Amino acid sequence: KQITFTYFDWNENKQKVERHGGARYRVSPHALCWDDENYYLVAYDAAAGAIKHYRVDKMSRIEQADEKRAGQSLAAGFDIGAYSGKLFGMFNGRESHVTLRCKNSRAGVIIDRFGKSVPFRKVDSEHFELTVKVMLSSHFYTWLMNFGADIVIVSPDFAIEELKETAKQA
Repeated sequence: KQITFTYFDWNENKQKVERHGGARYRVSPHALCWDDENYYLVAYDAAAGAIKHYRVDKMSRIEQADEKRAGQSLAAGFDIGAYSGKLFGMFNGRESHVTLRCKNSRAGVIIDRFGKSVPFRKVDSEHFELTVKVMLSSHFYTWLMNFGADIVIVSPDFAIEELKETAKQA
């Protein structure tokens, strides 16, 4: 069945503020996943025609609707591991293929984040490259900044510029 709920954020006074003026969200639940110490509901949003995710602890007034779940054909080919692997801190962004150049010593970090099935291409005796599909967001860029020059974006150019802008703002 579909569900409806309101979704909220916290303000500076530690009060709940409902998004979209308290309008109810209507989605077809697909899966729950855990990321960065939070549970997320992964669901099909028919109005947007897309899979979206919602922090469970920020959902309120959850109710089961009478309508059957929608988006079954999209959900049938949906890989929760691949989906969550593209996101950083479960923040959406522009989905893009990104090529990263990494020091060999960072192979473990890359495998932990993207899995062992992502192909590495040897660049030289100290570096390898890989191309991964990620959601470009400030969380992705700040994750990269944790590694300094050990992991850098090679392409696309717009991602390099967004990283520079994120660093400048930080």
